[in-house]
Amino acid sequence: MGSYVRVTLAAEAYAVPVEHVLEAAELGQVRPVPGARPELLGVSNLRGQILPVVGLAALLGVQRAASPRRLLVAEARGLQVGLAVDEVSGIGALPQLEEQTSDAGPGFLLGAALSGGELIGVVDVPGVCDSLVGAAQ
Repeated sequence: MGSYVRVTLAAEAYAVPVEHVLEAAELGQVRPVPGARPELLGVSNLRGQILPVVGLAALLGVQRAASPRRLLVAEARGLQVGLAVDEVSGIGALPQLEEQTSDAGPGFLLGAALSGGELIGVVDVPGVCDSLVGAAQ
């Protein structure tokens, strides 16, 4: 069992492996990037560092009713990215992760775990970063 940062997107629960999380912050101002894909909300200046900000709900295909409020700064493969989420609800372990098969879903989830009767999707941070790099090429 690893440790995860739990987040909420439109009343759905997700988790990000703690080894990829640098910090949680207020979303703040995000400047749009002309011609960017819909899931790339824009860029944010976080204490002098420019971060691409990804709408995690859009990336995962989650319908949302309100704008995200929090920013989870994550890192993988030397790339830092801001994940826009509704809220950060805690840090903790998850029970056994049921890995996602290669033919299921969009590929941005490692799998899911059932915790306290709640199904929690586990975000593939390296996959998210790879998609950003692939889109830029």
